[in-house]
This record gives sequence, structure tokens and C-alpha cells, in this order.
Amino acid sequence: MTTSYRYGTGVQAFHWLTVILVLTAYVVSEGDGYSLYSPAADGLRRIHETLGLFVFIVVMLRLLWGLIDKTPKKRPMQRWMAVAASFVKLTLYALLLSIPATAVLGTWLEGIPVTLLGLDIDPQFTRAKESGQLIMNIHSILANVIIWVAGAHAAAALFHHFYLRDEVFQSMIPGRLTNLTEAVRRSTTKSNSVS
Repeated sequence: MTTSYRYGTGVQAFHWLTVILVLTAYVVSEGDGYSLYSPAADGLRRIHETLGLFVFIVVMLRLLWGLIDKTPKKRPMQRWMAVAASFVKLTLYALLLSIPATAVLGTWLEGIPVTLLGLDIDPQFTRAKESGQLIMNIHSILANVIIWVAGAHAAAALFHHFYLRDEVFQSMIPGRLTNLTEAVRRSTTKSNSVS
């Protein structure tokens, strides 16, 4: 469970599993949603869709977990940083839910089944190809946006760790890695003071 300034093991597991699933789904997508629907890419499409649905499931479980596990105390920081952190967090959650949702909706509207663990789930809507293509274009844009927002989130965590030297980054990493990250931070401090 969450302690006063650290997230609990459950939250950390959901966080890092989501990171791995999102990055893998993005890499597998080849950056072009429509190339996945070629016969040659059928295996990649099935993996991509399964990963995307897992992202949705993991995020929903993470949100439910938040109902039973408390959030750590917020460390004092400048107001603009707190507002930016809240905005990025909400944006990430919105993207993590809307990206899989737009993929399923767009795919079904195009009349194509969605794959989960090798099982094809037939379209649940009447085919509307143009609407499906529009939604799939939105899906592709959102997928690119989440990479940028997640990158900014990661950069901010590293800024907190190496420049502000607070525990924001360490609050989300497993306990065993805390000592390693602290050692890296101390070594960069020594090398900066020697320069």
C-alpha cells in the first residue's frame, strides 16, 4: 500500500505495466494505422490490438485500485508545477482511455473485427467506413500525442530527481531501484562539482 510519500507496489506495478504496454503497442504499430491492415501485417495488427485493449483494462484497474489505495502526500512545490502535474496526469488518463476506445470504435465502424488474445470480436455497429476512417485518424493523432505528453512527464520526473533533488521520481519507482537512482544522482552531483 501507499506510504506517506511513496506510491504502493500496486500503483507502481500498474504505472510501469502501462508504460511497457503503451510503448510496445506504439512500436508495433509502425506509426501508420492503415499499414497494420495489410495481409502481411496481420500478426502485428493482432498484437497491437491486444496490447491496446490491455492498456484500457490496466488503466481501468488502476483507477479502481485508486479507490482502495490512498495517494501519497503531496510534497511542497510551486503552484504552477502542481497545476502542470495535475494537468499532465489528467491528460494522460484521458489519452490512455480514449486511444483504445477510438481504435475499437473506428475499426468496428470500418467493418473490421478487433482482436483480443487471438480472438476476433466482430463489429458491434453498422458499417460507416468514412466515420471509421475519421475516428482511426483521430486515434493515430492521439497515439502520437501520448508519446509527447508521456515524454514530458518523464522529463519532468527526471528534472525533479536530478535538478530539484526531491523525491517525486522516487515515489513511483520500486524500492530496490531507489538506492540505484540515488547513487546515480550522487555521482552526477560529484561530477558536476568537480567540473
